[in-house]
Amino acid sequence: MADTTHEQWLAQIDAELDGELSLVERAALAKHLATCGHCAGARASHLEVRVALARSAGNPHAFVLTRPAIRAGTLALWLVVALAAGLVGGWFASHRWGGPGGGGTLEDTRGTIVVQ
Repeated sequence: MADTTHEQWLAQIDAELDGELSLVERAALAKHLATCGHCAGARASHLEVRVALARSAGNPHAFVLTRPAIRAGTLALWLVVALAAGLVGGWFASHRWGGPGGGGTLEDTRGTIVVQ
């Protein structure tokens, strides 16, 4: 690899960091890095970037989404809204169809519903 350009050596550095080089290729790269400051600096830079990325990645499976807590005030508000909706619905229903004790027995009410 005597006539290898810097771009080819940089590709060799990436392959070496990925563990893809044979023993002979790693020896040739080590020999070149001992004499070429440019490539040695590039290898150190590539290694620093890989270490930084590995540290920042962490464990993606450890990421936990927290369940939002329902605040007491919000819960109380929805309880009041549900209670009010039930009361209003019951009031409308009792005026539309009559409520309990609307004069007459249950049998009279059934007879009226069936006849109508």
